This record gives sequence, structure tokens and C-alpha cells, in this order.
Amino acid sequence: MTQPTIRLSLATPASRHMALRAALGIAATTAALFSPWAQASSPAAYPTKTIRLVVPYSAGGSTDILGRLLAQKMGENMNATVVVENKPGANGTLGCDQVAKAPADGYTIVLGDVGCMAMAPALYTKLPYEPLKDFTMVSLVARSPLVLTVGAQSPFKSMAELTAAARAQPGKLNYPSSGTGGPNHLGGELYAMQAKVKISHIPYKGSAPSVVSLVAGETDFGFLTAVTIDSQLKAGKLRALAVAHNERLASLPDVPTMNEQGLKGFQADAWFMAAVPAGTPQPIVDRLYAEIAKALPDAQVKTKLDAMGVLPSAFKPAASADFLKVEVAKWRDVIKNANITLD
Repeated sequence: MTQPTIRLSLATPASRHMALRAALGIAATTAALFSPWAQASSPAAYPTKTIRLVVPYSAGGSTDILGRLLAQKMGENMNATVVVENKPGANGTLGCDQVAKAPADGYTIVLGDVGCMAMAPALYTKLPYEPLKDFTMVSLVARSPLVLTVGAQSPFKSMAELTAAARAQPGKLNYPSSGTGGPNHLGGELYAMQAKVKISHIPYKGSAPSVVSLVAGETDFGFLTAVTIDSQLKAGKLRALAVAHNERLASLPDVPTMNEQGLKGFQADAWFMAAVPAGTPQPIVDRLYAEIAKALPDAQVKTKLDAMGVLPSAFKPAASADFLKVEVAKWRDVIKNANITLD
């Protein structure tokens, strides 16, 4: 495509002035059309190449499952290729750091979680990225509330009974987690802080052994996601006492929330946040948000999320940023109160 020839009429000062203005306008328009950056940041032109959705955890987990559902639907709706790249390590911080340092062009997205986006800043003194500064939030995609769970042999039939026992025997009752500093661990610490009880934490290497410990009666209770305990609940080997959220789960309709049982305002979610490097053009951010919001109500996606005990959120970018600020402060207080560090 060749640039248009510009001819100026110099008959009079007025005509020269008008011709100059017209020439400048044509030149500006032509420059915009030929600018790769302008085309890349235009919602109409975007995307022109493959979009990478980085999942900072291993394949098969909740974040990965959600990421692949989104990638498929976003790719179909955008008529583009959206690929999931698993970048596990250091509790999700390696993948988040990689995206924080990626080009801010809308072609690299991270699907982070509460661990690497909200808990990590207080757990690591040398975290190589700052979630609130190095990312632009696209959307709080979904939440996976933790579920207060006991083994089938447990004497506790409600959260109130568990809390009463914990107060009567400080430090005796214990709970498992998939590792120090993760949502299962800090969910227990939040419970201890708000219920004013003293409990003991037992870290395991992964969610599976922590579930086994509850089934075997080696631990007294735990805060686990619905998808983690689903098969053992159905087999009658575990019992759910309460959902750590402000609403019940479709997969556990008869299980009350902790708020309903008297622990007002208690909320501990393993949530998922889509974000891009800071500086990504706002039209691109808005386009990505619109595609996520369009994908979540899809019948296939909703069915799978319901089965996992995951609640779609689709917060807008500004609301997602505000949500993250609150969560960072909330978990910083919990971590400080429990004196936890991973350095």
C-alpha cells in the first residue's frame, strides 16, 4: 500500500493555511494506519497472533482446569488461538513473575490465584514482582470457596461444636494443608484469628495426602476446596461442616456457610485472577474482560464450574483491582498474626 501524494495550493494565505491543515490531517491518519503499535492496540485489530494464557501451576489442578476452559471459549469467540502454558514453581510466583516482565501488548495473560497474587507479597520478603504495581487486572474470574471438613469418624457435627472443642483444648486440635503458606494453611489461620482459638497446623506435600489424613483420622478438620474433597464426600468418608464464603455452593446446597453458623464475615476463597503486564493498552484490557465475561455463562463452562464448586465472578477490571487491594491487606494481617514466612 503506497502513501497518498499530498499537493498544496499556494494561491492565497487562507488557502495555504487550509491546505496545510488538510495535509497534516492526512499525514496523521496515514501514520496511524501504518503504525504497528496502533494496529496492535486497536480492539478491532486485536488479536493478530497467538495469545498465551500462563497458568503458574501444574496441569490438572483447579487453576489449570479453569484456564483451559477459558482458553477454549475465548479462542472460539475471538476466532483466535489461545494456548495454555503451565509454568509451575515457588507457589505460583515463577509464572506470575514471568508474565509481569512480558511485553505489555495483550498477548501474555496470567491466570493467577489468591496464593501468588495476594498471599505471596507478605510471605516473601524478596518477591520479584509486586502484584498491585506490575499487573493490570483484567478480571476476578471465579472463586473456589474453602470448605470446613472433618472425617466421617469425627464427633463434630457443626462448626459450633468444633469451635467449642478448640476453645476448651487450646492447641490440641490440628488441621492439614497442602503446604505452608497456601490457601488451606492460611484459611485455618484466618479461622483461628476470627474464632479466637488456638489450633495446630500440619503441612503435607500436596492436597491428596492432606485429604487422606482427614479420612484416616490423623487430623481433626481442614479447609479444602470442594473439588478436592468431592469423591470422599460422595463415598461417605468425609463430612462438610461449612462453606467459607458468603453464599452456599451449588455442589453442596445443604452445607451452610460459616457466616450462617455465627462467624460473621468469614470468607476464605481460592480465587482466580486474570491479569496482564502493567501498561497494557486499556482497549485490550477491556476486550479481554469482555471475552472472559462472555465465556463464563456458557453452559458447558458453567456445568464444569458447578461440579468443581467454583463460583464465576467476572469482576470488571477496576473492581478486580479494588478486590485485590483488599485481599492483599487481609492476608498480610493473617500472615503477620501467625508469624509465617517462606524466605
